[in-house]
Amino acid sequence: MAASAFLLISCVLCFSQAHRVANLVLLPDAVNDGAVCLDGSAPGYYIDKTSVNRWIIHLEGGGWCYNKSDCYYRASSWLGSSTYWNRTSHLRGFLNNDPDVNPEFANYSVVFVPYCDGASFSGNVNDPITVNDKKIYFRGHPILNAVLSALIQKEQIDKAEAIILTGCSAGGLSTYLHLDYVQSMFPNIKVHGLADAGYFIDAANIHGEMYIRGQYQHIFEMQNCSGGVNSDCIRSKEESERWQCFMAQYTYPYIKTPIFVFNAEYDTWQLQNILQVGCKAPNCNESQMQLIARWRTMFLQTLQPVIRSTTNGLFTDACIQHCQSLADRTWSKIMVKNQTAHDTFVDWLDLKGTGIVRAVDDHTYPHNPTCGKPHIPKG
Repeated sequence: MAASAFLLISCVLCFSQAHRVANLVLLPDAVNDGAVCLDGSAPGYYIDKTSVNRWIIHLEGGGWCYNKSDCYYRASSWLGSSTYWNRTSHLRGFLNNDPDVNPEFANYSVVFVPYCDGASFSGNVNDPITVNDKKIYFRGHPILNAVLSALIQKEQIDKAEAIILTGCSAGGLSTYLHLDYVQSMFPNIKVHGLADAGYFIDAANIHGEMYIRGQYQHIFEMQNCSGGVNSDCIRSKEESERWQCFMAQYTYPYIKTPIFVFNAEYDTWQLQNILQVGCKAPNCNESQMQLIARWRTMFLQTLQPVIRSTTNGLFTDACIQHCQSLADRTWSKIMVKNQTAHDTFVDWLDLKGTGIVRAVDDHTYPHNPTCGKPHIPKG
């Protein structure tokens, strides 16, 4: 399971030559406040500042570390240490500044927050643990606080008119977990969320085992996440059930800030790691494809609170994909109800038009001709 933490979340589906370049800003002073990556290195963010008024904050994904040993190995990678980060980041899809790909958002300032805590920016354990004589820190929520504080002090984001919080995969989950918190940090600013591929569901695998439930519960407890997720969700739960607030389907009903849900109905990471179907769709036998078809039905049932919402937005496609907002084609070419994710999100924000704001694909795989090549994450 450790290998599956390193999700392939960028550049696999990047076909456009045009892209946004953001520059790294490290926050060494944050170390003194306890905001550090798994290995104790400083957090930071990438930024391309083009607008004072409109901002996108993207929380990077990349799975989770499921136990102490897993976190130890992760701490020696770019998902656990800022010492491995490049000086620039190349951004596409929803973060692209190419108006042909991303016309409504090309002029937004973009902050890309690299992920180095292993628990979706939620953990906070005072004392480091020691694994193989190496100190490992669980400080994801202090990292989020440090980045937001720096954006206020250095970038004056508190002067904005609009902020969109987004992320994909583990970063999509982060969007569910932290959206209300970000809104509370900017009470006079209109905040919206776009959660991509973060609606991981509490479902049994092909053997009937609730395997993923145990994984999320252990992460939640190991990294002491109760103070770093949606506070209304935590208050509503008995202590034994608070781990549920680390999953989108359980925390979604408590989110007050407007959120747009973007997910493939055949999410490849969930097929491999929650359903554990034993193949990489569509390269599966008939029996396995039947299991996958039943998964889609169950996923859409679990998604019903979003589908029935009268305020939140939705774009869910019958494609074999994972993390679609970061690639130009999946953001601006895949069609549901004759419109793209970009167009549906724009209509939901009411930036233009009065089109469909909750688009659920009527197709089953492989009958949506706009899906293109499946995206199969490594792991």
